[in-house]
Amino acid sequence: MELKIRAVSEADAEELVEIYRYYVEHTAITYECHVPSVEEFRQRIRHTLEKYPYLVAEEDGELLGYAYVGPFHDRPAYDWAVETSIYVDERKIH
Repeated sequence: MELKIRAVSEADAEELVEIYRYYVEHTAITYECHVPSVEEFRQRIRHTLEKYPYLVAEEDGELLGYAYVGPFHDRPAYDWAVETSIYVDERKIH
């Protein structure tokens, strides 16, 4: 078993949506009411990668979770501050 951290790929979007689904449907932490489509998730990945890192963790080719950062605020004084988001596949942590 080898844990690997790598850059996200748009091809990961379908699996990432399934990880994210739990958090949308069972928690309030995402501030979303509906699970985004795979295409919406791909767009979010592309947008994030324009400026920030987006990583996935996998073990033996299976995605365990992902992390990315985005702007904390849009004002120029916050250019160096980011908000970090981390999601772990809840099906694999029990």
